[in-house]
Order: sequence, then structure tokens, then C-alpha cells
Amino acid sequence: MKKIVATLMIAGVAVVWAESIPVPANRVALIEEYKMMFSKIGEKRIGASTREIESVRPPFIRLTKEEAKKVIVKKDGTKVAVKSGYVLQAIVNDRAKINGKWYKLGEKIDDFTLSSIQSSGVFLKNNEFKKRLTLRKRNEKISIK
Repeated sequence: MKKIVATLMIAGVAVVWAESIPVPANRVALIEEYKMMFSKIGEKRIGASTREIESVRPPFIRLTKEEAKKVIVKKDGTKVAVKSGYVLQAIVNDRAKINGKWYKLGEKIDDFTLSSIQSSGVFLKNNEFKKRLTLRKRNEKISIK
């Protein structure tokens, strides 16, 4: 019990001594700034209502087949297809598997021509557009031997 009383007395002296040390003016201003920030944190904030949140359009674009055929014209005048609808599935030697069918260089795919085959992708070209299809990365931990 004597140890507890002695500890409390020493702690009380330390607090009184710490309060008697003068604090520089720049620290006083900093302490006041922190007090103001903490008081603002404690204030009740009102966010968006449930109705406002539900009225927000989803950020993801889902295009119909008709919309996929549409074109975007950039500021510089170049035309870009919104969605190609073509999926490159494989490349073997001079052939590319696109949407489940094998094509070789120069063959027609709808109104496009397979103009270039590279190691990780192909280029489709018509009079207006040049599209690049790339292979999707698979799990690199799996290997075929």
C-alpha cells in the first residue's frame, strides 16, 4: 500500500512539474489547431440519402449487340469501335483462334481481315478500323509440359 501511495505522489509531482514548464508559442498554436481538428471530427456529418445513392447509375458499362456496333469519334477525328465482340483464344504458328474458329493471315472475319499475327496478339483491319486483340493472361503457375 505504501508503494502505491508513493507512486501516486511521485506521479502527481511529475504532472505539476510538467504543467509548470512553459510551452513555446508555435506549439500552442499547433495544439489549438489539433483541438479544432478533433472538434470537427466529432461533429455530426450528413451524407447522401438512400434515395440519392439508389439513383446513381452503375459505373460499369454493359453494351447490347446493337450498341457494340456503334463508333466513338475522338477529338482528333479518329474513329474507335466501342466493343469489338471478338475474343482471341489462341495463337499457334501462323494461325489464330478467334471466337472459337481458326483463321490464318489474310483471312476474312466478318468485315475485318486478319492483318498481323504476333506472339501475344493479332490485328484485325478493315477500311475504317484497326483492332488489336490480345491473349488473356492465364495463371502463370500452371505449365504444360
